[in-house]
Order: sequence, then C-alpha cells, then structure tokens
Amino acid sequence: MTSFNKKFFKFLSIFTVLIYGVYGINSYAENAIERDAREYSLSVTEAIQDIKEDVQETKQKNKQRKIQTQNIHLANTRELKCLADNIYYEAGNQSSKGKLAVAAVTINRVNSPKFPKSVCSVVYQRTSRVCQFSWVCEGNKRVRSAQQYAESKRIAEKVLFSGANQGILSRNVLFYHADYVNPRWKLNRAAKIGTHIFYYG
Repeated sequence: MTSFNKKFFKFLSIFTVLIYGVYGINSYAENAIERDAREYSLSVTEAIQDIKEDVQETKQKNKQRKIQTQNIHLANTRELKCLADNIYYEAGNQSSKGKLAVAAVTINRVNSPKFPKSVCSVVYQRTSRVCQFSWVCEGNKRVRSAQQYAESKRIAEKVLFSGANQGILSRNVLFYHADYVNPRWKLNRAAKIGTHIFYYG
C-alpha cells in the first residue's frame, strides 16, 4: 500500500470517528434536552396542580370561615336577645345596677357547672313544675316600655361583649328572688340590689 493510501485511510478513519463522535454528542444532547423538557413539563404540571389545590383549599377555608362567622353572629344575636329579655322582664323598671345584677347572675350560671352552657339555655331552663325565671312560665310576654327594653339590651350587649358586669356581684352568686317573697332558702345572702336579694350558690 502506498504512503498516500495509508494516509488516506488514516484520515478516513479519523474522520469516521469524528463523525460518529459528533453524532453521538448530538444524540446525547438531544436525549438530554428531551429528558430535561419532560422533567420541566412534569414540574410545570405538578406546580400547576399544586396551585390549583392551594386555591381550592383556600376557597374551602374561606367558605368554612364564612359559615363559622355567620353561625357566631346568629348565636350572638340569639344570646343577646335572651339576655336582654331576661334583664327586661326581671328588672326592667329598676336602675342600671339592678339590671346589671340580674345579668351578672345569668352569666354566672352560664359559667357554672351546675347550669347549662348558654345564655338562652340558662334563661329558659325549667322543670315540669317550675321555671328558673318566673316570667318564662307566664306565657307570651310583650314589651310595654321600649325605653326600658332599649336600656336592657344595651346592658346585655355590654355584659356579653365586654364583661361589664364584673364587680357588680362575685362569680359564685347564682340565685336571687324579689324582696317581697320569702322562699326560705338555706343559702348565704350576698347583697340586696334594687328589689332583688342575691345569694351565693
């Protein structure tokens, strides 16, 4: 074989190796790009799915929060009316201190393990023979003085939402009766406010 042929075949071999090398690099690069593109596509899809789930979770939480807020508002509205009614029908014609004292006993009962856990349940608690508050057993009641009821409601709001009854009576004062009756309770007397005499429970 001539020197020229040897050089030619050597050049051809090197060229072939280079061609395959370049093809291999290109093929590897294409595979790498395709793989990265798939991974990126999956990452984007997962990210979008995560965003969708987060949005859905946020919507659900907002919905639950709205329902809870509505329930709290409704509960507070009912509790406020029950307390205002009790103040009005028990001490509507008395001073603000007399009204606050009735409210204090009502709230003290709510906080006591001896009584129900809501204002309305405490106010309307009754047995087959007796109501805890006499006006409840008297049937349908109606407001005769809008001014007295407005004051009773204002006091009920203060008591429910800011604890304004603190200091009127201690927390363990749970009973009272009008000063013109004598139920002969064997309880320790706490105070006389307005036309009511209050007792420790």
